[in-house]
Formats: sequence, structure tokens, C-alpha cells
Amino acid sequence: MIMKSIVIATLAMTVLMTSACNSSEPTSQTAPAVTAHAASTVKEIGKKEAAGYVITLSSETGSLKQGANNLTLEFRKGDQLSDPGNLEVKPMMEMKGMGPMLANTKATPSGTPGRYNVTTDLAMAGPWKIMVTFTGGEAAFDLMTQ
Repeated sequence: MIMKSIVIATLAMTVLMTSACNSSEPTSQTAPAVTAHAASTVKEIGKKEAAGYVITLSSETGSLKQGANNLTLEFRKGDQLSDPGNLEVKPMMEMKGMGPMLANTKATPSGTPGRYNVTTDLAMAGPWKIMVTFTGGEAAFDLMTQ
């Protein structure tokens, strides 16, 4: 009787484990990685030339908005993406009679040399200057948030 119970329990566990492995629901380990914004789905916000690079700033909508923004920053020499070295991205809004307002911003490599994912939180609508400083150069994007 005990042996029969062990066999039935083992079979039940096997069936449960097989069902779980064949489930159509992806698990966090097998689900594909999703980025905040893919370079192929972004629209250009602005383009600058500096220190031999063409620097393009893009977003999913082609504009900046008040609040959280996911941006893509690309550095190209000719037609090729090219790593600019150390990078700093600093959005600022000039305030009359006060120092500039800064925005929390993080620029991280996308995994493709010369392409960066930038997240920023622009607290107010209005004119923002996004300063991009890199090894050997800098560029400023004068943009308006909505």
C-alpha cells in the first residue's frame, strides 16, 4: 500500500512538472528583454555636429514632454556609430533671478557602441537646454517641452 502511494505521488509530481514546463506563459527567465526604447522606433528631436561627430537626440514621439522621458542619443562619424568616450547628459532650464533648474538624468550604453539610452525627468514645461559633454567635445540642444 505504501509503495502504491509513493508511485501515485511520483506520477502526480511528474505530470505537474511536465505541465509547468510546457506552459505557454513565459517566465521571467525566458521572456525576452524589453528596452525602454528601441533605436528603430524613435524619431529625431534634434541633431548637432561637434568634434567630428554627428550627434542625434531622439524619442519615441519626436518631442520632449514634461515629466519622464526616454531618449536615444547617437554619435556617428560618417555613416557609422562611434563611441565618444566618457559621456555626460545634463538638461537645464534657465530661471530668471535664480540658478538653472536641473533634471534627474541617466545615460547608459545601449549595448551598441555610440548609442545611449537616456532617461530624464523634466519637472516643468518650457525651454530646456540639454548639454551633452563627451571626450573632446560638447553639444547643446535647445528644446521645448510640452
